[in-house]
Amino acid sequence: MNDAKTSEPAAPARSTTAPRRQPGSAQCFVCGTRNPHGLGAEFFDDGELVWTELTPAEHHQGWPGVLHGGITSALLDETIGRVAFLHDRWAQTGKLALRFLRPAPLGQRLRVTGRLVRNHRRLMEMSGQLTLASSGEVLAEASGMFVPLSDAARDALAAQLGGDFEAWEQWLSSARGSER
Repeated sequence: MNDAKTSEPAAPARSTTAPRRQPGSAQCFVCGTRNPHGLGAEFFDDGELVWTELTPAEHHQGWPGVLHGGITSALLDETIGRVAFLHDRWAQTGKLALRFLRPAPLGQRLRVTGRLVRNHRRLMEMSGQLTLASSGEVLAEASGMFVPLSDAARDALAAQLGGDFEAWEQWLSSARGSER
């Protein structure tokens, strides 16, 4: 397994809803439950925000002592893309813009959050931040445009992902049924 340490983080301070764990696929670099080279990040949501926390290890570095910018990008992409789940949609990245504000240190707990900005039928706009978990200092920001998948594409993808997405789809199905 990887050396990025993750554990269930508390909901962000403004949340009034208990955190719900989101699924992980089998081989995703960021959330893969069976990827020995991945980050193994676990994601949570409160119905509005999505977040994860992890402590990057030395082998995640770019410059000595600093998290590689590509890993920062992957974490922000995955986190803000997962906001689509809160709107019963699966989406893929169409455009991702990042702003690196400060070097993200290795060996310190980091928090990544994502939220919805706009939800249109054919496009979702979302944003997120990478912060030091201890102080909330913003290290990087991202904004992205995401293209929702069709139901057929979503179903085909869900069948291939592995991990615990089947349980997630069952949960979504029951939630859809209770909203009708």
